[in-house]
Amino acid sequence: MSLFTLLVKSGHHSRQFCPVSYRVAGDAELLKGADELHMSGPNGELVALQCERDNGDLILHWIVESLPAGESHSYTVHAGKGKQDQAAAGVHLEEKESQIDVLIDGSYFTSYVFDPEIAKPYLGPIMGPYGESYTRLDFETREHPHHRSLWLAIGDVNDIDMWNEPKERHGKQIVTGFGEKTEGAVFAKLTSTQNWCSFGGKPQLTETRTMTFYNTPAEGRFIDIDFVLLANGRVELGATKEAGPLGIRVAESMKADNGGVIRNSFGSVGEKECWGQRAQWCDYYGNVGGKTLGIAAFDHPENVDYPTYWHVRDYGLLAANNLYFLGGKLLQKGQSIRYKHRVYFHTEDTLAGRVAEKYQDYIHPPVVSLVE
Repeated sequence: MSLFTLLVKSGHHSRQFCPVSYRVAGDAELLKGADELHMSGPNGELVALQCERDNGDLILHWIVESLPAGESHSYTVHAGKGKQDQAAAGVHLEEKESQIDVLIDGSYFTSYVFDPEIAKPYLGPIMGPYGESYTRLDFETREHPHHRSLWLAIGDVNDIDMWNEPKERHGKQIVTGFGEKTEGAVFAKLTSTQNWCSFGGKPQLTETRTMTFYNTPAEGRFIDIDFVLLANGRVELGATKEAGPLGIRVAESMKADNGGVIRNSFGSVGEKECWGQRAQWCDYYGNVGGKTLGIAAFDHPENVDYPTYWHVRDYGLLAANNLYFLGGKLLQKGQSIRYKHRVYFHTEDTLAGRVAEKYQDYIHPPVVSLVE
């Protein structure tokens, strides 16, 4: 039984595998008598639909596969389960000791690792479509050994180094628990809470980190990272080059020293043009296993001091960093600071990988409306 139809307008931007959502009030007549829902697309095809409850409302999530700029597509919501997909479809979280694996359509994508023997949790490896990792995760290296794939850290928290790991002096991020663990046809969401502590274990900040992993093709996947840092007392975030908070170490063969390319949203190219410059996004691409792969990090307009400055290096570092270039920050007890980033993992270079268009998906998503 058809319940209602939603219209998705692309606006000024072409969309490919773009997540969209629509909120339905919990008491809406639209949903009366429907315990389960499924969705059909503009040609009647089954579209993966994920439903999320939020303060009594129901949020519908799905992915628009292709929608040219200036056009629109209609999607119809039906009562009932609809045709069942294979069990592996969707994004799943598989819990193991000190890590949670993320599987997309049954294939391994990445892991959230929170081994207490390691100073801070990280995401990695992050697998590309050809069986190689986009990022470096090398426990044997002596060059920046604290650069583990994708992480969050700050180089100076009340004079404690949370970025580098000087022996018996570095800070620690101690995971204290997990909140939301959501799996579904469209995305998986994982919320982790950790204390940023001195080496001796005294908490300085409490962080709540939410990571969302989307069910898009292996040639173009992304992770949303939304995190809040809450001060346990007076906290001074110092102005160091390693201020972060977002850090990514690209695969060794991808780095600019090996022929890779750094490019930002203004068209600047290379470390000399991009380091210490503000930009809405920064992309790093190069050869991995004989193919071109790239990692683009997006800054959200709601972030403090947007657009961020970038700490990018030819040796393979891609990091968002406002604190060094703007002089640090002071948080009083109970104050907090929030950052949101999307990290886009793509094939080909910046242009072919549609990085600029994917950024618009992030900050200006398609408009969804109810067809009356």
